[in-house]
Amino acid sequence: MASYAYTANTATPASSANIATAKISIATSNVGIQFTTSYPNVALTGTVTCATTSAVVTGSGTAFLSELNVGAWIGNTSGSTVGIVDSIANNTSCTLTANAAVAISANTARVNPYGVPYTVANANSTLIPPNTVNNSTIVGQGNIVSYLTTAGANTLFTITELGMPHANTGTTGVFPTPNLGGPTT
Repeated sequence: MASYAYTANTATPASSANIATAKISIATSNVGIQFTTSYPNVALTGTVTCATTSAVVTGSGTAFLSELNVGAWIGNTSGSTVGIVDSIANNTSCTLTANAAVAISANTARVNPYGVPYTVANANSTLIPPNTVNNSTIVGQGNIVSYLTTAGANTLFTITELGMPHANTGTTGVFPTPNLGGPTT
């Protein structure tokens, strides 16, 4: 198990790194936090072009063979779904499982290897009161968790990954090591 320390405030969400397990423990200090699960997303190298009349995504300066996988979600920069990767021909061409849901014209795209769209939201989230340890927070392996405080002050809280890590995940994923250091256990 790994534990991480974070500081959250009401203005800017704190985000944990790519969670390696499906379940975490969240421990709050003097202020409660609000959390929501979101999904990892990273920018693809280069630019892509796709149309809603075709399932083909064409890249320029892209590295599809190393940055995509079959089943990966592709979206535009605002988080709208373009589609799910069905096959990868080479570094500049891939095919989706259906026609692109939204068009992209020589612009950057985002990818999530786990096949689900990404979101970072503060609506419909869960509240954890001050001075509480919640040992049964199910977040889903590979996901990102974002946090805001319920009061105006900065607050320290910790996350502990519970269980064994899954393959291809870990805390060096999408976000950098937490501001107060890496694993403590």
